[in-house]
Amino acid sequence: MPSTSIHELAIGEIERLSRRGFQQLALPEPLESGFEQSTLSQRSARLWIEGLIAIGFFNLYVIADHFIRGDTSWLPLQIRLCIVTPIALLVNVSMRWSPNKIYRETSIAVASCLIGIVHLYLESNRNATSSAYAQVGLIVAVIFVNVVMRLHFVYALSASTVLLVSDLVFIHHDHFLSGPEKLLGITLAICAISMTAIGNYSIGREERVGYLMRLRSEIQSRELSFLNVELQRISSLDSLTGLANRHSYELQFAKLWREAVESKTCISAIIIDIDHFKNTNDTRGHLYGDRVLVRVASLLLQSLRCKDDFAARFGGEEFVVLLPGATTEGALIVAERIRKLVEVAGSPALPEPGVHPRLSTVSCGGASCFPGDANCQEDLLDAADKALYRAKSEGRNRVCWGELAKTAKRRAPKEERTIHHLLNNSSESLAQVD
Repeated sequence: MPSTSIHELAIGEIERLSRRGFQQLALPEPLESGFEQSTLSQRSARLWIEGLIAIGFFNLYVIADHFIRGDTSWLPLQIRLCIVTPIALLVNVSMRWSPNKIYRETSIAVASCLIGIVHLYLESNRNATSSAYAQVGLIVAVIFVNVVMRLHFVYALSASTVLLVSDLVFIHHDHFLSGPEKLLGITLAICAISMTAIGNYSIGREERVGYLMRLRSEIQSRELSFLNVELQRISSLDSLTGLANRHSYELQFAKLWREAVESKTCISAIIIDIDHFKNTNDTRGHLYGDRVLVRVASLLLQSLRCKDDFAARFGGEEFVVLLPGATTEGALIVAERIRKLVEVAGSPALPEPGVHPRLSTVSCGGASCFPGDANCQEDLLDAADKALYRAKSEGRNRVCWGELAKTAKRRAPKEERTIHHLLNNSSESLAQVD
């Protein structure tokens, strides 16, 4: 079930359980399973600890009762210590393994009923004091089931009903209590069961409402986080081309620059400008111009080397590509690949039939450097920008490579010739492939 459906279901259940009057506590699936799973470990640990404490007090009471009352018969003590206590301990120890709901609730209810029934059996029909004392023990058993162990309402109500029926049976056969005393005992038992059952129901309802409210909060937090991520993703993209926008480019450039400084590796930048784009808009319309931008953007992505390379829309018809770890040689290959792909496939089809000239080409200007104290991001971008203007002034549809000012001063003429040689070789090799 989608999270939104669970969210709506949880809200509906919160409203239902918050209404006045008796409401069914069981939640619809999958909420009930989620509630049980989320409370299983904590509930089992609580039942184990509280059950162990209750068994300890029960045995102290049994021993004290035997010696204080000066009972000559050892049978009640033996039954309670040798039969009832081991069964209760066995049930209690099983809580350590976080058993499923049916076993957990049923076993505790059965053990509690066993203790109550044994108490009625041992105390009834001995004398008037013991018969009255039996009613007190029954009420303690009911309080233990409904309030101390806080069994789920259905199980608690079932155990309370069994104890009440047992009390009615034993009172009916008791010869030491008068009619009014029997009526008073039954009335006290019914009142104790009613009040503790109401308390048990209220606790169970609050537990489920608390779970549903936590679930609602978690779902809202997840959905809000998803929406924030999606909003951040949308805000970082150019709506037309799908490439990163200028703001995202600035953040990514700063990140890649820091990484290059730390790893002492080279970083290259290429600025791409669509040639005669204004003329394309004027002659073919802005819708066609938008199609050109989208086409060039897709070709840029195809030209990148790996997932670490980054392309963004820099301005109106300008794009920028960042190549972390790319030296001049590798960056020149990427730039020439971009230029050639746009030259071949950068013009979307025109609606008019016939042969049309290629309308879209790009000029590329790039630069490379090893980031450090001697240069900064602006130096790299400025060198690439100057190379772009040189490419446009030399006739467009070409790649020119720039040098950072301080690097250019140190570069020997032989190295300058090497770069020009690489440019020529890249153009020729790609032309041959084409």
